[in-house]
Amino acid sequence: MRTVADAAIFLLACLAAASAAESPAVAASLDLSLEQKVGQLLMVGLSGKRLEPEAARLLRTIRPGAVILYSRNISSTSQLRRFAGEITRAMENGVIPFLAVDQEGGNVVRVRYPATVIPGAMALGATGDTALAFLAGVATGADLRQLGITMNLAPVLDVNTSAANSVINVRAFSDDAVLVGKLGSAYMLGQQQSGVAAVAKHFPGHGDTAIDSHYGLPVVRIDEKALLDRVLLPFRYASAVGLDALLVGHVAVPSVDPSGAPASLSEKLISGILRNRLGFDGLVVTDDMEMHAVADRYGTGEAAVRSVLAGSDMVMVAWTPSRKYEAFNALLEAVRSGRIPRRRLEEAVARILSLKRKYGLLASHHSNVQPARPSLPVGRHQKIARTIARRSVTLVFDRQRMLPLPRGSRLVVASALSHFLGKMKELFPRSVTLKMQHAPSRRKLSGYLERLGKLAAGSDAVVVGVSNRYHAWLVQRLYRKTSTPVIVVSFASPYLVRYFRGVAAYLCTYSYQPLSQLAVAEALAGRISITGKLPVTIGRGMKRGGGLVLRASARRRPPGIAGGQGALLHAGTAME
Repeated sequence: MRTVADAAIFLLACLAAASAAESPAVAASLDLSLEQKVGQLLMVGLSGKRLEPEAARLLRTIRPGAVILYSRNISSTSQLRRFAGEITRAMENGVIPFLAVDQEGGNVVRVRYPATVIPGAMALGATGDTALAFLAGVATGADLRQLGITMNLAPVLDVNTSAANSVINVRAFSDDAVLVGKLGSAYMLGQQQSGVAAVAKHFPGHGDTAIDSHYGLPVVRIDEKALLDRVLLPFRYASAVGLDALLVGHVAVPSVDPSGAPASLSEKLISGILRNRLGFDGLVVTDDMEMHAVADRYGTGEAAVRSVLAGSDMVMVAWTPSRKYEAFNALLEAVRSGRIPRRRLEEAVARILSLKRKYGLLASHHSNVQPARPSLPVGRHQKIARTIARRSVTLVFDRQRMLPLPRGSRLVVASALSHFLGKMKELFPRSVTLKMQHAPSRRKLSGYLERLGKLAAGSDAVVVGVSNRYHAWLVQRLYRKTSTPVIVVSFASPYLVRYFRGVAAYLCTYSYQPLSQLAVAEALAGRISITGKLPVTIGRGMKRGGGLVLRASARRRPPGIAGGQGALLHAGTAME
């Protein structure tokens, strides 16, 4: 079945690439003013959860090519539908904008339940399943389209080769470029098939950095050959099978551009590497121009102009209203003065409008882009997300062969995550739970440590759900304080293992989404099989591809789980 699934994805990729190649420029078919064309070059953010007068004025003045929504704009799916409609109606005398979000899954989510929230890229990496990645893209895209969203800034195609990288980390599929390319391309194809434009990120790679471009300029110190052969391989994969768009990050690569300019402003990286060497002819979008990596050095307006000159088609300005107007006016003046050639403007607008036509945004009636159904197919898509959560659970080591834990175990369970604590209490009735704060003070941590030390004395094991370094600090001291075995579940970075090499067992979920919390509790109880494999190398003896397989016991299996082999879907992936 896997062969059939992969063949189906390959066929879809060929059709998508052919469709993209046949799509002609459409700028000439629309009678747009110069101001309207310049507006198409901007992706802007809005404040609030409804269209306020100030935001409406901004939309009517700039007429942006895209509007990006964040968590600050979304409180529920019904509210999002209304907001999407308000934005579209405000633009009824112009070209409808893309409505964009960052819905990566895992730790980067804008739209929550009942929309599908997959556990995230690294969780998919732990499954190693391209068909499942495709289904994740289908589910995410279908839900977003029904809510009025037409563009998603996903998938992440960064190759996470640095354990110190807190910016990407579990947002990446793997530290293996080939696996990232296969899974990312499959996810992208599924999303685009569902009617949502995919914007892969962050070209030219943010996976080997330790600086967050929100606050400073990351520098990737790698030679051009290694950049092309490894770091950019996933982008090459996705481009070859019909990727719609690509987001250029604020990352400097001195080996390609010795000036030190970030990729978002670098002609050598955008036009030289991306367009000419990789052959990508899709839409190029920048990361937010208000990030300190560019704003502090160039100013928003000048950065926008330099980016378009370098080859970007759409510039993001997400937060401050005055900076959105600044970018618009700077671009308009640059075109009028000839600094930005008309040919460069027309080229960018043609790409934007071609992609809008592909997704029905150039239709004469705006009702064509409204959500088609009042409700989401929650059950079917949640089943996909649940399967990813269950199949991604990874048992890195079990030194005392403690798993699965018997139902009658006397456990002490500590975590900041409510779904995990509740499920553990249900599966292990004799357990005692301790709800921790997500980011506790050192004094609070010391209190947790003291209490856990006392509770551990009369227990069979202590299970700690780790969400960050605060909790890792606690574990590091706990296993030295007690002789009771300590089992650690990382709901965050798998690299946290360096803080607690002396624990009895270590499991990873790569996500703190509720479905991942429930899945690892079921795995600890032996109710589901543990089959996940490390998608990244996290230390000595813990290489990519490692992980213990632990089959579920028939007597412990929950209803509907047939030895980890549930009903087969059309894509050939076992669903649980």
